[in-house]
Amino acid sequence: MSKPSIRQKASDFLVYKRSLGYLYESQEYYLWNFVSYVEKVAPDAEYPTKQIIDPYLDAIQGSGSKLFATVTLLREFSSYLQIRGYPEAYIVPPKVASQPVPDPPYFFTAEEITSFFAKLDRMKPHTSYKGREIVIPAIFRLLYCCGMRPKEARTLKCENVHLSELFIDVLQSKGPKSRRIYISKELTEYLDEYNKHISILFPQREFFFPARDGSPYGSSAISGNFRKYWWEAYPDFPKGNRPRAYDFRHHFAWTNINQW
Repeated sequence: MSKPSIRQKASDFLVYKRSLGYLYESQEYYLWNFVSYVEKVAPDAEYPTKQIIDPYLDAIQGSGSKLFATVTLLREFSSYLQIRGYPEAYIVPPKVASQPVPDPPYFFTAEEITSFFAKLDRMKPHTSYKGREIVIPAIFRLLYCCGMRPKEARTLKCENVHLSELFIDVLQSKGPKSRRIYISKELTEYLDEYNKHISILFPQREFFFPARDGSPYGSSAISGNFRKYWWEAYPDFPKGNRPRAYDFRHHFAWTNINQW
């Protein structure tokens, strides 16, 4: 009987991690990139070795978060393989890649918030992006009002939005962790009106904020639309200090702490 290929081992590893409650989405992307590399340079390899991993990591030096995420993933993958009978699987030593330093948070003024949403609310319909002018203003309001991570909002499913009970369930956002977010009556009324309009375009949708084909918006769509309408509101804003969509999460925490 032939031994499982490294691709099969990687597939089993993903099943194992998800059985523990992890989504493992970005990790899957990095893992398959590595597996494709192994199949090209060492097609008969049964497990990662130092001779395979070191050149692969050298090729992505300087990529910051990608390098850190890849090293973390490969350490977990090789540890998994060692436990399952491959003691020679190479575990990358600690501190090979430093954790990326996050950008400093940006805290919005009341005027900036008002101007930004005024631009969003004037978004025109686009023939290639059905419902965009309805979805994008709504998704950014949820980020602003609830401090959710952009990914949590864009992948939110209809079944986890409970407007009549005034709460939203965020499932398995960071690892296996889930939480319930209670929302204000004002936001509930806004989302209820949004839901009526978007349901006409997507009557059987799975995601609360659907893209043109019903799937969730990608991360680049959120960051791209934020940049576009921020620059429309503030074309002369210093480029080195511009905010990001994720800063709504920082702003939410900062505002609530100040209110307390």
